Amino acid sequence: MSVPEWMLKLGIPANCVSQKTAVKENQQRFSVRPCRGEVEDKIWSVQVDGCWLKSEDGKKIDYLFWIDGTDGRTIVLLVELKGEDYKKALQQIEATLQRLCKLADGHGIHTGDHRSAPRHFAPSAGGVKAYVVLSRGNEVAKQQAYAERLRRKYGVIVIPHSQQLEIDLDRPTSQHS
Repeated sequence: MSVPEWMLKLGIPANCVSQKTAVKENQQRFSVRPCRGEVEDKIWSVQVDGCWLKSEDGKKIDYLFWIDGTDGRTIVLLVELKGEDYKKALQQIEATLQRLCKLADGHGIHTGDHRSAPRHFAPSAGGVKAYVVLSRGNEVAKQQAYAERLRRKYGVIVIPHSQQLEIDLDRPTSQHS
């Protein structure tokens, strides 16, 4: 499956895009299970940190997943695999969203202040979500106001989880949020 044209327009090198459905760093793992059926969902994963965006500031997420579902849904998942600093993960999500807005030229990925994104569903219907997979989530409760601010500003729901997380696209969205 070829890399979508809009990804190339964002400046994402083709070598940073794959059809992987699972990523892992240290103890943290994230995976997407596509819908089962005659036709499978199209899933692209983008290695953001260290491939697409190589800046030394550390303010970028690890991976972006783009899913064109067989049911007509388009889902965007931002993924940060983090040790225990949930606040830093939220900062990385926000910095990545800001960077995507500047790079996007009409192809941003979120539904907040900038609504000229490629067509995708709202977060409440599975559209844009950010997952932070933590080894320890000691600071999650303290950062709920920050996560809520990201939801209001960018239309992105941030979901913390510990160690390993698999998203099953066959299940209704509410079951994996």
